[in-house]
Parts: sequence; structure tokens; C-alpha cells
Amino acid sequence: MKSFNRSAITVFGTEAFLEWVKDTHPNLHRWTLEELNHHPNVYLVEVEDQNCWGNCFEKYFLEIFQNEVGRFIHNGANWPEDITPSLFRHWFRYDYHEDVIDLSLEILEVYDDASDTDT
Repeated sequence: MKSFNRSAITVFGTEAFLEWVKDTHPNLHRWTLEELNHHPNVYLVEVEDQNCWGNCFEKYFLEIFQNEVGRFIHNGANWPEDITPSLFRHWFRYDYHEDVIDLSLEILEVYDDASDTDT
């Protein structure tokens, strides 16, 4: 077993986010919260002192929000106006996981969209 110097946040959409998805994509009008959250995203963040959980939320809420909502921005759909921590909490809930442990025997590969592939 290998452990990482990271914690994790698992993000789930709320009923309010589901309603926005349905309004934005009428073809998904039958979706339920279970279907919306069937494959939640997990974000790795810095390890935080257990007395300070939530600081990572303040640091990353916009990036996480953009990634979660961005999955549904197609066909001229508009981004919500005024993206705030309050809107995030209205549209999403998250579970914070203190320890990240790798049980796989496979080599961990890192794919970095931000890195330059020509170097």
C-alpha cells in the first residue's frame, strides 16, 4: 500500500444542480439525483489539519465548479452568473477524505493537461 500527501474531495450534485441540468438539457428531463451522481468526480487537494477542513474548499471551489458545470455546457448553454461559494454549496455537496491510499500494484501515471507536450 502506498499513501499520498493528498486528501480528496468527492463532489455530488444537489437537486438544485439537477434542475439546472434539466433546464439546460431537456433531453435529460428524466434524470434523477442517482443518475446525476452515479460517477462523481474526486479531486485531490492538499492535506489539511483536521481542525481546518474546508480551507481547500475556499481555495478550489471555482475550479471545481467550472469543471462540474463544464460537463454540461453544450449547445449554447450559458454559465451561471456570479459564481460564489454560496452558489457552489447550493448546487453541490462534497465529502472530504483525509487519507488517499493506493492499493493498486500498477505504476501511477500522471496526465497533466497543463504541461507542454512538446518539451
